[in-house]
Amino acid sequence: MENNQAKKQNIQIFFCDVDETLVVNGEVPEMNKKAIERMRKEKNIKFVIATGRSLSLIEKISKDLNLYDKENEYSICGSGSLIYENKKNKLLYAKQLKEDLFYKFYEFGKKFDVYIIFIGLDYNYYYKPSEEEIKRREHEDSKYIILEDNFDLTKLLKGEDKILRICFGKENSFDYLLNMQKQIEENNDYKDYINCFIGANRYLEINPKGVDKGEAVKWLCQYLNIKKENAMAIGDSNNDISMIENVGFGCSVAGANDELKKISQYVCEKDYTEGAVKEVIEKFLL
Repeated sequence: MENNQAKKQNIQIFFCDVDETLVVNGEVPEMNKKAIERMRKEKNIKFVIATGRSLSLIEKISKDLNLYDKENEYSICGSGSLIYENKKNKLLYAKQLKEDLFYKFYEFGKKFDVYIIFIGLDYNYYYKPSEEEIKRREHEDSKYIILEDNFDLTKLLKGEDKILRICFGKENSFDYLLNMQKQIEENNDYKDYINCFIGANRYLEINPKGVDKGEAVKWLCQYLNIKKENAMAIGDSNNDISMIENVGFGCSVAGANDELKKISQYVCEKDYTEGAVKEVIEKFLL
């Protein structure tokens, strides 16, 4: 699509994935910051983080982009299970996995060489996390708790923090996680209740049925009275597919997986480490 054709779509909102798209080593590169700031100031286009992370894990990113605690600015978290207005972290939309499924997937996950994450509103709760994952969380100064081997899952689910979903993690193991995903999707006990997909090539995310980034994008656009054709998005992985399908103009970074590239209107020349977000903003929005 040529530059002028994209600009004719009158883009009003830009949804952006975080890991392997917006940030490098947990930080927003200066080149991306400057491009986003120009887009917001010069074109009055909303910039919305759309991530698998919890809200606490994007706090620093929101601050760096001057989105933190702002009225009429929004964030999509939990791969679409949560939508916030950034002012005072006002929760607009929330979906939670059925309680019995946490027990089933916890037992399922223990059969594999993965770490298990219970995603809460306030904290991420880790069962046997990798060293790399904890280093990421420390680097991002995020809120997390490591669970003991004999932790009480019932107590966790009944606690003050609302546990929304469960994830399985394994470093750089797309094929391994894909095999787990196939086993889950072939189980008739699950198919009517969950969506599952892989994010950042290291997380297999289990969400309630009907919850994904695409549904959240659709909901927020309707909430803001923005038409699909006036929305744009960029991502890199399977959990971004539904998001790209629910905007007028979808982009993927150069290192995105093939499935996402096939449905994108534009595939970046640059990967996320080289400024793919800056590339699409300058090419299509400025």
